[in-house]
Amino acid sequence: MKNDFYNKSYISIDQITSKEQVMSLFAVANTMEKHVLSGKVYEPLKGMCVAVLFYQPSTRTFTSFSAAAKRLGAYVIGLNEMNSFSSAAKGESLEDTIKAIHQTTGANAIVIRHPDDNSSEVAAGASYVPVVNGGSGKKEHPTQALLDLYTIYRKFGRFNNLHIAMVGDLKFGRTIKSLSKLLTVVGEKITITFISPKELRAPKELIKELKEKGVTISQKSQFGHVLEEVDVVYMTRVQKEWFEKEGKMEEYERLKLKFILEQKHVDKMKKESIVMHPLPRVGEILLEVDNDPRAWYFKQMRSGLYVRMALLKSILLK
Repeated sequence: MKNDFYNKSYISIDQITSKEQVMSLFAVANTMEKHVLSGKVYEPLKGMCVAVLFYQPSTRTFTSFSAAAKRLGAYVIGLNEMNSFSSAAKGESLEDTIKAIHQTTGANAIVIRHPDDNSSEVAAGASYVPVVNGGSGKKEHPTQALLDLYTIYRKFGRFNNLHIAMVGDLKFGRTIKSLSKLLTVVGEKITITFISPKELRAPKELIKELKEKGVTISQKSQFGHVLEEVDVVYMTRVQKEWFEKEGKMEEYERLKLKFILEQKHVDKMKKESIVMHPLPRVGEILLEVDNDPRAWYFKQMRSGLYVRMALLKSILLK
């Protein structure tokens, strides 16, 4: 299959322009799963180096990118808390940091998470090697969108005729934005119900773009009967860090647990539907839901390992 990712940065979901691109990557991800589960050494990237630079806290994305590169045989230079433990603390520009990391490590690819919306574009523009966006500000999380879609595809075997409820912080949350846009590329007859407090509604420009691409959109402030209808409930946490940045912690405390998914809610869902969450959760899904077969948020995390292995391999090997 054609590899459209080779030797290119992956910084925006807008780079995915066809279903074929997605299916090609997912085929590689399926192969990566087989290699991981086999327990055998598989090192197609042996001798290469991947730098993972995170300016924001992370558990899943940081560890899965690091593990993905290591499982492929690459050296990994992993730097978390870049704002505190790198020259960024001295005022070094992002551009200079990217150039420095390449020169000091010989990295063949750089993965970055940064609080600025345009950080990945800036990094890619300064870099000598491909850059992968591990989350940029409030705007994008394009690898999360791929693993979310991979999770949905593994469950339903299709992209068409899906109804997804996206719940919680739709204003600051970047995952719902990237997944919504990706669904328009691969699927038809997509319905998205956005459920949030009015203060955390999805951006108007996102709603406009989705409608123009044929997605059926509705916005609600309560679960109502939606849970009985949807294929996927995609929960999100209210993003405390952005309220802190804007000095609105009282508003955060008021909104943080507006939507809590309990077992009584899940019991209303179709047996074949699933619950997803990019995690971490901070109270919006009760622990009692974890053992329900519709709880797929931990399986969703494992999808991240396979998809990120597939992406790194596709970028670094022709």
